[in-house]
Amino acid sequence: MSWLHRFVGYMATKQALAQELLDYVDREAPLFRSCRAMMYQAGEPLLERAQAAGAVRPDTDLSEIIQMVGGIAKIQGAESAQIEHILDIALDGLRYRE
Repeated sequence: MSWLHRFVGYMATKQALAQELLDYVDREAPLFRSCRAMMYQAGEPLLERAQAAGAVRPDTDLSEIIQMVGGIAKIQGAESAQIEHILDIALDGLRYRE
């Protein structure tokens, strides 16, 4: 879960840059495809280990989690502490419960 906290913090600092890039570059451009591939290479093993350990619900995948935390990172006007709290609430929903 700490990887996702760092990921959200990183995304929050890069919002303006990302929007500028999207104004000029297609989402399927090699730059974005390469970044997306690196993100999945880093995140998928973490998610798989967490799911295998029974810590994260098995009915989700990294794509859904990235969409969720990406939306949280893009909340405008929120203080960083509030974003962290919202992320904690969302991540709690990923925990496996029987």
